Amino acid sequence: MNDPNIHQSQPIILALDTSARCTGIALAHGETIIESLVVPGDERRSERLWLDLSELLQSAGLTIAAVDLFGVCVGPGGFTGLRVGLAAVKGLAAATGKPIAGVTALEAAAFTAANLATTVCAMVGAYKGEVYWQRFAFDDRGLPVALSEPLVSTSTEAVGQVADLPDLVFVGDAVEAKAEVIREIAGARFRDETNALGSGWRIHRATYSIAEAVAHVAYLKWQRGAVETAADLQALYVRPAEAEVKLSLGLLGSKIERSRKAD
Repeated sequence: MNDPNIHQSQPIILALDTSARCTGIALAHGETIIESLVVPGDERRSERLWLDLSELLQSAGLTIAAVDLFGVCVGPGGFTGLRVGLAAVKGLAAATGKPIAGVTALEAAAFTAANLATTVCAMVGAYKGEVYWQRFAFDDRGLPVALSEPLVSTSTEAVGQVADLPDLVFVGDAVEAKAEVIREIAGARFRDETNALGSGWRIHRATYSIAEAVAHVAYLKWQRGAVETAADLQALYVRPAEAEVKLSLGLLGSKIERSRKAD
């Protein structure tokens, strides 16, 4: 993609996902994915991110100045990873003056089943074996529309909350590991036809990355004018970080005080 005018009618979108252990980056022209990559996260994640972004743009023959819209996964997910991703996108958006479309990990997961269901339950992995989950429907263009608030619980509790729904598709990175729970509660409603419309409960396995889904949802939000500035963008944590909980309980303060006394 070397034509400098190709993005005049459709935005060039740079999408980033650091909500999980891997870093996902996708470059799109409107609704078409141009390039994408997924790289393992490590302790040098924030340093490597800039190299990965440069590599992806260079592969597409573009510079950061060509980007019209930044998409970023705002959570829920790992606190450290989210901060890395949001800081990077805020900095790029502020430097270039371009807008941001914040997309939750649950919205991105739900989007992967937009053509397969009228109602989905998105489930992504949370801390200590729990799941973040939320129900969605879709508007006329496939943009996920929330039917409930994002919550965190055990998978059994999550599936139990939707047990009265006759037709439902489960999507997200936590679904595979929780398939037995879904099957057990679904009973006779469970269907093995994962990629076809129909009644009952089904599990959908996404064929593309969260970063690619973020790019798609960002495009749909851009079409509706639902974009933000760097100053407005906020993370979705669903619950406070463990360190924040300990601090509120005075546990970190006690630990610091014991350390001082030991010295």
